[in-house]
Amino acid sequence: MPLFNHMTGATICDFCSGANPLWRYPAATFHDSFGSKSVEDWLACEACHAMIEAGDREGLIERAFRCPGIPLVVAMRGREWARTYVVDLHKRFRRNRRGQPYRMAS
Repeated sequence: MPLFNHMTGATICDFCSGANPLWRYPAATFHDSFGSKSVEDWLACEACHAMIEAGDREGLIERAFRCPGIPLVVAMRGREWARTYVVDLHKRFRRNRRGQPYRMAS
């Protein structure tokens, strides 16, 4: 289930929280390391899609650190803890992908 900007209602990238996700990655529902549920497909902006397709895992992790909530997590738990969480979340996404991404209608 795609993420939404709670202020505007617009969909956002599931990887970096950026605006205008253009790509949909079919995925099965799974739980993160906290037990929170990720429901089905993930959306990606053009930049995150390019990194996923290029296999640039480090670039995708660094881009995830631009998410609005990450500075709070880093302040509370530390950068290494937050990085470990993001790495694990991305691994779970890759394990639960179902098929090729497709470009959504704009």
